[in-house]
Amino acid sequence: MLNIRTAVVTTFAFVMLSLPLGCAKHPSQQELTQLGEAKRAAESAEKMLETKKAEKARLERELSAKKKELQKLEARRDAVKANKEKAMSK
Repeated sequence: MLNIRTAVVTTFAFVMLSLPLGCAKHPSQQELTQLGEAKRAAESAEKMLETKKAEKARLERELSAKKKELQKLEARRDAVKANKEKAMSK
């Protein structure tokens, strides 16, 4: 996620630095094209970031549920072991 943000910032900085530093009143067609491409790349990266955040949240919920299930099963296993040992000691 940090890599996506870094890529967006780097791309934007590269586009901005590659623009001529002249005193033109209006941007050239090439500059507008580069700006449009940078904007689309930034939007795409932001959408991907949101998708990855949602996926991470889903996976964390799933992991939490699996951990709870594991604890229940371990408690059940321990109870069965205790009952078995109790029965064998009689």
